Amino acid sequence: VKGKRDKMHYRLELDYERENWKHGSGDLVLTIDKLFVGYDVWENQYIEAGLTDTAFDDYDKWGDFTFDTTVETGEAGDQDVTIKYEGRYFDDVKVGASYTYGGKSSSGSELGDIVNGYIGYFGDSFSAVVGLEGRGGSDGKSKYGEQRLVGFGMRYAVNDTIHLGFNAFYEEEDIARKETVVDNTDKENKQSIFNDYQTQENQGALVSAKYIFTKQWELVGSYNYEEYEAWDPSSDVWDGKRYSWGTSRTWGTLGVNYKPTSSSIIALEMNAGDAAQDAYAYARVYF
Repeated sequence: VKGKRDKMHYRLELDYERENWKHGSGDLVLTIDKLFVGYDVWENQYIEAGLTDTAFDDYDKWGDFTFDTTVETGEAGDQDVTIKYEGRYFDDVKVGASYTYGGKSSSGSELGDIVNGYIGYFGDSFSAVVGLEGRGGSDGKSKYGEQRLVGFGMRYAVNDTIHLGFNAFYEEEDIARKETVVDNTDKENKQSIFNDYQTQENQGALVSAKYIFTKQWELVGSYNYEEYEAWDPSSDVWDGKRYSWGTSRTWGTLGVNYKPTSSSIIALEMNAGDAAQDAYAYARVYF
């Protein structure tokens, strides 16, 4: 539910999803995904506050025409207690920045304060955006320490039919190697602190393309590369697991999009190579 009254904006977004991931309950759960109010400060200058996505989340996959099964930049995403600014300059330049107090991961682990932002050029046939993120860390409350992230995305429309894209990221993330119990008087709820934080270097990139057959049918694809230092057995930050793809992985994604109306889409994506899943399907209707 979203709307606008004069200069004030508002939005409420609910998710009803099954917790079918690892360690999930398996139940269908209703959660609040977004809940914020916004205000038009000046013409083309806007702020919002509440539970919303961090600034770079809007453009972290800008150069990727596929939907779900490709390289993930790993920015903070939706966060509570967030204030965000967005502004447009010279018609084609857009800037955004956000600050989150006491951020948390999708599993609820402490992340610390988060600052991120982006600057992008959005022309008629070419666009490019670069984003940055910094995380303060949990101060021993979780395994997540400080983090530094840079991401880049670009799109180029060769013509009305063929579009090309590129996306990349580089990340330095501090992850705790040890967990020390400091209070075990309550056996059901032991108190512990995390320590021995080590910096992991992660990076990834993809090239993507879209072919528009008609207004209803599109063919999309991407070629993906990811490298995480924790995958490398020779690294000091190796996570102790041996992966079938080794220290890096590559895979391809091919998908078909069908748009029965201007406000709906049905899509199917298939993967080949070292992808985390074989296929992904989704349907959306916009109101």
